[in-house]
Amino acid sequence: MSERLIMLDVPGVLYSDRSAARLGGTPNTGTLRDVRFFDPIALGFLRRLFGIAGARVVVSDAWRRGTPAAIFQQLDLQVEGMTPAVHGGHAAEIGAWSAQHAMPGAWVILSTAPAASFSAEQRARLVCVDPAEGLTVDNFRQALDILGVACPSTVTPDSRVEPGLKAKLRHLQRLAREEPERFMPSPAADGAREQAVAVAVASLTGKQFTPSVIHA
Repeated sequence: MSERLIMLDVPGVLYSDRSAARLGGTPNTGTLRDVRFFDPIALGFLRRLFGIAGARVVVSDAWRRGTPAAIFQQLDLQVEGMTPAVHGGHAAEIGAWSAQHAMPGAWVILSTAPAASFSAEQRARLVCVDPAEGLTVDNFRQALDILGVACPSTVTPDSRVEPGLKAKLRHLQRLAREEPERFMPSPAADGAREQAVAVAVASLTGKQFTPSVIHA
């Protein structure tokens, strides 16, 4: 068994409302044509989990039923196994799997199921994925953290804005709306620029430069 496992609930994680709008559908025909409707961004994050964490996947039985083996091969999901067919949703499937297999030291759940449906132990390893968005970079970082693997900055540079900077930006935006004159050049600044140009012209032409008074 792999040293790290991903308990994967495919719908809403590897395809979502957002990917359906972008790709024009969802994988629901049970044929190889479905492969084109999986979100390439979400698949990319999952494959990075394989590469960085060395993790393999246990696929939810609720999804794998009726799915051709060729789709698994095309998606390259690095499948370790499938959860048993039990009632009670993804949490129950994971519980049934762990009752039959020795769980590794590091494992993570990627699921759209409500957090309340999981046990306390499972919730500690749960990454809640929004089915409208699918697997995101924040989900990816959280999964790496749960698996005990550092996220290389070269893989996903942190695009989050520091809270203090956010507050400063909001303050500047408010000032620009309420006091736009504060962001306009002052007459003194305009005059200084004009004189600088005049000095440059005078030095090139040999003419004498007579400074003018700058009014603030």
